[in-house]
Parts: sequence; C-alpha cells; structure tokens
Amino acid sequence: MGVININKNEEFILGIWRVEEDEASLKVIVGGTDFPGLAKINHPRRRLEWLAARSLLREFGYNGHVLYHPTRRPFLAESHAHLSISHSFPYVAVLLSNSFSVGVDVESFNRPFVEVSDKYLSIQEKKWVDLNDNHRLALIWSAKEALYKLPGMEGLTGADMDIKPIDSISSSGVLNATIRLGGTIQKFELNYFYIGNFNVVWVHCNPKILVW
Repeated sequence: MGVININKNEEFILGIWRVEEDEASLKVIVGGTDFPGLAKINHPRRRLEWLAARSLLREFGYNGHVLYHPTRRPFLAESHAHLSISHSFPYVAVLLSNSFSVGVDVESFNRPFVEVSDKYLSIQEKKWVDLNDNHRLALIWSAKEALYKLPGMEGLTGADMDIKPIDSISSSGVLNATIRLGGTIQKFELNYFYIGNFNVVWVHCNPKILVW
C-alpha cells in the first residue's frame, strides 16, 4: 500500500507507511543495488520495515543513508536534520525536522501493557490510570518511547517520565508530560492519532531544552 499519511508543516514532516509490498518492490522504491544495513537483518518483517522507512525518506526527498549513533539513535548522512523511526508491523513511522529534536512511536493498543505496567508507569500515573484501560496504557507507553528517542534521554526510566492524566481519548489529540533529569524538570507536549488498532505518538521540541 505504501504511504497512507503525510503530515507536513514548517516544523516537521511525519510519514506513515503500511507495508504490503514484498522486499523486491520496496528495494525498487528505495533505489540502488547495495543495501549493507539490510544485509545485517535476518527477520523477514524487520527487513520489510527497514526498507519501508527508507522508502518514506525517499518520499520526503532524501536519497542518502541512515546512520546510527552508538545509542542506536538514527541520523541522516550529510544532513543536520533530526530523525526518528518507529515500526510496529505493518506500520512504519518516520519523523524528520530540520530545526527540532524529534521522537515518534507507533504501537498496537492490543498488546497486554498491563503485564509490564509496573515497570514503565510512574508513581503519579499509577494513581490515575485504570489498568484495565489498554488505550491509555498504550498511549503512555508510546509517549515514553517517543520521549526516550530524544537526544540525551539515555538512562531514563519510566519513573523519570510523567504523563499527565488523559481525561478523554479522541481520534487525535495532545498529551502533556514532564521529565525529571539532572536536577531539572522539563515540560513536553506530544501529539497522537490512531490508525485502526494502532496509535502514533510523536514529540518535537527545541533542542536547547534538552541540555540538562
């Protein structure tokens, strides 16, 4: 199916790809004949997700390579743009910004998040969230995954991040969060929307607030 959503403005571009192509078709979209990064991946679905992410970048107009910091955070070769990638088959999300630090996460809300809720919920979240409400549990999970992908977040735990109470859930909306790190508290605003049984959550922020 390919691209199913492109959200573009002056601050960022967010794309969603639904993988229905085979590997050969995606390679044609990406272009070229040499895929060294792909050669390191054995799982068939992961290979498709890898190619779909690069297919989205081609849609954005970028034809270079994706490299990785030692922390596994992706970045673009020969570019100062900020990049974040997420995948939960069959969906792949890519968020790109020239000026803002970015983080994105796509996740199915059908996963049993309650089984790991004690590990990623903060003390404050445990006071308000209903552990039987998988939609809210999934949004909190994805919000923290998106925040964790911002530069300088290595070493954070779920207890360091606090998603404010989610009063209602719509087809799209805004989440508010705070992060405690290095003796400071920073506020973040995240956005979300739904595609079928999947939520997409992303954050973009001024890189200067990430200097702890």
